[in-house]
Amino acid sequence: MFGMSSSNRAQLESLEVVTANIMIADEKLNIRYMNTAVKELLKEAESDLKKELPRFEFSKLIGSNIDIFHKNPGHQRNMLSSLKNQHKATIWVGHRAFDLIVTPLKTGAKTTGFVVEWADAKERLQNLDYKGQLQAIGRAQAVIEFTPSGEIVAANENFLNATGYTLTEIKGKSHRMFLAEGADGDQEFATLWSELRSNRARIGDITRFGKSGRKLFLNASYNPITDEKGHVIKVVKFATDVSDRVHAVNTIGAALGKMAQGDVSFTLDQPFARDFEALRTNLNEAITQLASTLGAVAQSTDQIDSGSREISSSAEDLSKRTEQQAASLEETAAALDQITVNVNNASKRAEEARHATQAADTSATRSGQIVAEAVGAMARIEQSSNQISNIIGVIDEIAFQTNLLALNAGVEAARAGEAGKGFAVVAQEVRELAQRSAGAAKEIKELIRNSSEEVKNGVKLVSETGEALKTIQDNIVAVNDHMQAIASSAREQATGLSEVNSAVNQMDQVTQQNAAMVEESNAASATLANETQRLRQFISRFTLGRHYTGQNTSAAAPQGLARAPAPTAPSMGSRPALGRSAPTHGNAALKQDEWQEF
Repeated sequence: MFGMSSSNRAQLESLEVVTANIMIADEKLNIRYMNTAVKELLKEAESDLKKELPRFEFSKLIGSNIDIFHKNPGHQRNMLSSLKNQHKATIWVGHRAFDLIVTPLKTGAKTTGFVVEWADAKERLQNLDYKGQLQAIGRAQAVIEFTPSGEIVAANENFLNATGYTLTEIKGKSHRMFLAEGADGDQEFATLWSELRSNRARIGDITRFGKSGRKLFLNASYNPITDEKGHVIKVVKFATDVSDRVHAVNTIGAALGKMAQGDVSFTLDQPFARDFEALRTNLNEAITQLASTLGAVAQSTDQIDSGSREISSSAEDLSKRTEQQAASLEETAAALDQITVNVNNASKRAEEARHATQAADTSATRSGQIVAEAVGAMARIEQSSNQISNIIGVIDEIAFQTNLLALNAGVEAARAGEAGKGFAVVAQEVRELAQRSAGAAKEIKELIRNSSEEVKNGVKLVSETGEALKTIQDNIVAVNDHMQAIASSAREQATGLSEVNSAVNQMDQVTQQNAAMVEESNAASATLANETQRLRQFISRFTLGRHYTGQNTSAAAPQGLARAPAPTAPSMGSRPALGRSAPTHGNAALKQDEWQEF
């Protein structure tokens, strides 16, 4: 067959001018011929083919075996050996795909070779892919075709179901039937189809009208289809019914509008489509949570307001009492200072008295000793008086004897007569002297007796004086002990009063600081009351419904609470004022008249 007869050469020459990609192999599968078209195809694909088929070389294809195109040549050989009729296949080499048509050449029953027609499968596979995509779009979306002037050519089932029409009712009619009535619809139709005929697509959310004027909300794209010269030959519209979405958006927008106005006393009870039901549920939960939170805040605000008023009132009372206490403590501190001075003076006087009692004790001891000595002297005087009394007795006896002798002498002188006159005179004189001595002795004896009695009384008095002085000494010792205890107690009292004075002074300082802090607390409570009132005013902007049943007034705070007195002492710390946040609004609802219509 592959001999070079003139007939064969003419046939091969004719293959060079055809557009088909022809390759001829002999019965042993060796490549004998490739026309120009297949050479160009394989030459262009050489770099990609070599990545998968290392043995492939375009310059050496003539004479090579077709096994170089297969990773598993045995399979192809077995298939070709039994090939009786034309065979079609698609092979992949890397990312390239080729459609092959293999036709066996026969001479009688013998196979003398094979003709392989090559074709790049890329375009065919792309067309299949496009077709599959269009079929998928047709299953998911509403599709309608128009002429360039807007006449309806065809519509799929999804479009017909959405509009409520049958194909018979709309085929051949103008797209104008789906637009709003009146001049607005006319203008929209003219503008839309002028753009489409100019090969400008339109995409977006639109509003259309189905059978009986039923309003439809669609997400659509108008796609002009052109020929090879770029002329628009038809228009295909792909659309998705988004009425459920629009209903959900509009409903939620209205709900957000209410919330923006402060109304959170409602819920969305009408169910949405399944795809949007979670959105409605979440919004209801958010509204409920917000309303509950605001209700709790409102109730807490009432409690805080009541508490802040009580705190402010108590703080004012406490401030007054603290000021009074500070004044009292100041007076107490001054009085304690004076008492401390007096106690210190009393301690000094007690110490001086103790020293005086010690001196008195010494003097009393000395006086006791002197009295004892006086008692001894009086005893000795008594003894001397007794001795003098004895001596006077002797003198008295001598006077008596003298008198007796004188009497006898007188008697004898009388007997002697004249001779005894002189002697009688002497005897008389002696007798008179004796009588006078006896009288003097008698007087002395009486005096001595009286002196003895006085001495006895003196001894008794001196003894009593000694005992009294001893008692005085004992009392002075006791007084000394008491004075020492008093002095010690006075010292301890002075020390204690000094500590008490120091403590009272410290309490005075602390009370002054407390008074200043109470003033600050009073000011802070007043500020808290004012801020609570502001918070209540903010809360009053919301309609909470069943979530809040307390008072919802916005009355001004009492004057006593609004006043924020300045502290009289340095502030221990300042609290920043609560800033007022500006009211914000959520996203505006998407209204139906905001949908762009095409």
